[in-house]
Amino acid sequence: MATTRLTLAASDVLGNPPQAGTAAEVELKWTDPGGAQTQNISVPLDQPLVRVVPAEDWSRIDLKVAHPDYVPESVTLKRDGPDATLYWDNRGVAVTREGDGLRLTMELGRVRQSPVTPPPYTGTRAHGDQPGVFLWETAGQPRRYAVLNQPGPPATPLWLEKVNVRTLTDAAPARAGQDGWDRLRTTDQVVALADTGGFLWLEYGGDSGALPPQPRFLVAVWAPKAPPSSVPAGGLDVVCYFTPSTATRGYPVSAYPFSANYPYSVRRDSTADQPYVVVGYRHLLRDLNLVQAQHVSGRPAVVVVPILPALPPGKDNEKFAWQPFNSQEGTHRLLLEVVRFLHRFGYGGSGSGTDFSGWQGSSAPVGRLPALAAARRSSSVATPPPSLGNVTVSGFSSAMMGVFPLLTRKEISLPDRFPRHLFGGDAAAFDAVWREWWDLDLELKAEATGIQAADYERRLLRWFAGGNDRRLRLYHCDHTMGSTPPARRFAALAGLPHKTAALPGLAEEWHSEDGRWTAAFYRAQLLRARTRPDDVLPLFPLEAADAGLIHPFTAALGFGHASRLRAV
Repeated sequence: MATTRLTLAASDVLGNPPQAGTAAEVELKWTDPGGAQTQNISVPLDQPLVRVVPAEDWSRIDLKVAHPDYVPESVTLKRDGPDATLYWDNRGVAVTREGDGLRLTMELGRVRQSPVTPPPYTGTRAHGDQPGVFLWETAGQPRRYAVLNQPGPPATPLWLEKVNVRTLTDAAPARAGQDGWDRLRTTDQVVALADTGGFLWLEYGGDSGALPPQPRFLVAVWAPKAPPSSVPAGGLDVVCYFTPSTATRGYPVSAYPFSANYPYSVRRDSTADQPYVVVGYRHLLRDLNLVQAQHVSGRPAVVVVPILPALPPGKDNEKFAWQPFNSQEGTHRLLLEVVRFLHRFGYGGSGSGTDFSGWQGSSAPVGRLPALAAARRSSSVATPPPSLGNVTVSGFSSAMMGVFPLLTRKEISLPDRFPRHLFGGDAAAFDAVWREWWDLDLELKAEATGIQAADYERRLLRWFAGGNDRRLRLYHCDHTMGSTPPARRFAALAGLPHKTAALPGLAEEWHSEDGRWTAAFYRAQLLRARTRPDDVLPLFPLEAADAGLIHPFTAALGFGHASRLRAV
């Protein structure tokens, strides 16, 4: 009897096979003129798996692979006859012919869509952990994450609302005798999120049923609309943005491996406020408007935001802060996993860089139910996965504690809790693509972070001089500078050749002749206004308002300006 030999070779995003000693559940189903047949086996995948389909005239083969360390994957192969063109429907799988057989090379990833769940019914109160990100469905609108789809003034969902976004065209202030925005060089553009790209909530790490339990992290991702062409030769550019620490802001605390009170839990005093979810919306889409500012820049990149859990007090828990992303191999693995997930999800090439119908929660699994099978585009040609392009590391405020170690720490410092084969990447590969550093008013007070400003400057300039045409952007205000003059706080940077623009008592701006580095320092008086336009985002801080608002406003200005200068 004629047969078809199938060889399955599985590997992670680094090209390494699953660890020896671990087994995957593999389901192989084929359809031939006699009907459908199924094989189920439990087998290690550290070596290629060979199976024989006892039929040559099959028309369809379905293969499912479930490994405890990775997200389940599946692929369907179809053909009209033994000599007909073969099609398959998973971009993470390459199929090649080996004589009379087929070789399937399958990539296994550790990123999946976050589940969604309906919010509490009106008049009821949610408590504790929830099975996913709250969703919201309204008449005439598709299912979306709740915050994106809830109508607000003027009764338009955030996802569809058109807003006027203002960004800096020059970090140097223009006019001292004006008020608010008129002191700065800016440009305006009307932006609607739905016209610029797509948003996803993702989980990275272990599955909730993994044994032993593995950490799982919430990650916000924004991908810009891309031309309907193949993946850029240089790969997908990524901006990795670190929010301030959640440790001191009233977030529910979660101990390693972060399986309780994180990431979808609600506040005790709220019916539907998921604080770990809301922090992503606040920074990217609502308060700081980073996504809109990046769109205005004309140089958008994929934005990746890991949302980290607040830890219980005590030294035994403090060691988990910012792990494993405070190392080069840890951040590299996260970004590579996200880029490869986007590829498997259909982003990039053949028009899929403009189709976001399955984003914004519309295709996410609901609660703890299995994800519904989604229609996938089949192809007869393997689609090579993108590489990781230029990487920007950016951080705001107390994120200093997470990004500062990245400047020198190559390996994960707690490999027993964050195994390198699961959470580690390639520090050398990361160093080769890490192109930019955006200091968005990072905290400079040693009493708040334990990091001396002089040590930060020394390590930063050493990284900057490390090659690869690196770029450096710093934006600071009184909140982090205090009354210390910029030339004293950043004495080594001030000693580099540069041009200066200043408004005495209000601001200083330095930049190198070649444009590779910029530093802007703003006094509180510059960033507080008597009046402001309420239809322009981000909102300019008012003199009568909390002085602390200049801190996130500085970060918003800096992100938009640095995006305009980003190397592409």
